[in-house]
Amino acid sequence: MSTMKYVLIAVTLLALGTAAQAQHDLQFNINYNVNIPSGSFRDFIDKPAYKGFTAGFAYPINDQLRVGLSAGYNDYYQKFPRQVYSEGSGSDISAVVSNSVQQIPILLTADYTLTKKGFVRPYVGVGAGVNFISLDQYLGEFDDPHTNGKLAVRGEAGILIPLSSWKATALRIGGSYNYAPYNSYGINNLSNWGIHAGISVPIH
Repeated sequence: MSTMKYVLIAVTLLALGTAAQAQHDLQFNINYNVNIPSGSFRDFIDKPAYKGFTAGFAYPINDQLRVGLSAGYNDYYQKFPRQVYSEGSGSDISAVVSNSVQQIPILLTADYTLTKKGFVRPYVGVGAGVNFISLDQYLGEFDDPHTNGKLAVRGEAGILIPLSSWKATALRIGGSYNYAPYNSYGINNLSNWGIHAGISVPIH
């Protein structure tokens, strides 16, 4: 985990340093996200995460294609009613269980606008990188935390609504599927569906 962090920090600094040399072309994107657990993730938490955002930089290759780097944060939490749980040694415990998951995906991204003109411009995008995960289960006052890094892959689609005819400022509205493999607590993934809304602004 620590080695992966150092590698990721180095790659991030290199990417940002390269991007800084071309700031006149850069775009800054920031979105508010709502993410909904899917698959076996729903067995651990089935409530949406309303505390989420994504921010990043994108470099325009041409009028339609952009590549960049993004980082996000999603905070899931669910508290279950008091139940009786078996400890497996012939004794039972009555406790309130709370499950908590935080995900920080850091991705290399690419997105493509399907049309150059129009008030509404559809786009599609992909991303791949590392998902830093903090997962914790509280059984009464006792907890069992897990922290690690896993693969992250994102596919998304949405629309851009330009706010200016002479600057590349636009509203972004869309949805995504975030593939996040995992293996703990009987969970084989922390994948989720997301919806987002935000803004893209040029940096000069």
